Amino acid sequence: MDLHVKKFKVRYQGQDYGPGTVIYGVPDDIAKELINGSNGAIEALPDRQPVAETANQDEKQSGKNKIKASDDTALPSVDPSSTVK
Repeated sequence: MDLHVKKFKVRYQGQDYGPGTVIYGVPDDIAKELINGSNGAIEALPDRQPVAETANQDEKQSGKNKIKASDDTALPSVDPSSTVK
C-alpha cells in the first residue's frame, strides 16, 4: 500500500518523509496502523496499475487518434542553404 503524508514528518524504516511525500510499498497491516494513529496526517493512496497495462492502454488510445498525413497536408520540402543569409 502507498501512503501520502499530508502534514508533519513520518519516520519509516530510518527515513524521514515530510508533508506532500509518498511512502511506497508499505505492508497493509503497518499502513493501517499508521493511518489509524495519524489523526488524518497520513492517508492511503489507491492501488497503482502495473506499467505494462498503462502502456498498452496508451498505445490503443493513440492508435485511434492517429491521422495519416497526405501529400496536401504535408509541409513542403525546404533547402536549408537557401534559407541562410
